[in-house]
Amino acid sequence: METETALAVIRPGQIAVLALFMAVLALGWLLVKLNQGGLARRLHQGKRMKLAEVAALSSTDRALILEVDGRSFLLIRCKGAAPLLHDLGPTTTPEVAP
Repeated sequence: METETALAVIRPGQIAVLALFMAVLALGWLLVKLNQGGLARRLHQGKRMKLAEVAALSSTDRALILEVDGRSFLLIRCKGAAPLLHDLGPTTTPEVAP
């Protein structure tokens, strides 16, 4: 008797809508995964400033490396103090070992 009431609550149309929604969701996920590099390039195209790395020094203090116009800067942000900015020089690309 419980199975009959459970089946009466879920109609075939609801199952079809759920299946269609899951298929659209899976297709969207697949498109994003396949174009991940292209999407990132398009989003960052023409931007002069990029956050390269963030490191937590404590629960409230952070060290950030910013890349601006081909130069790297170290920014140290501490709670209750003015941020400190240090120029690290031109940005270099890491060499890949063969």
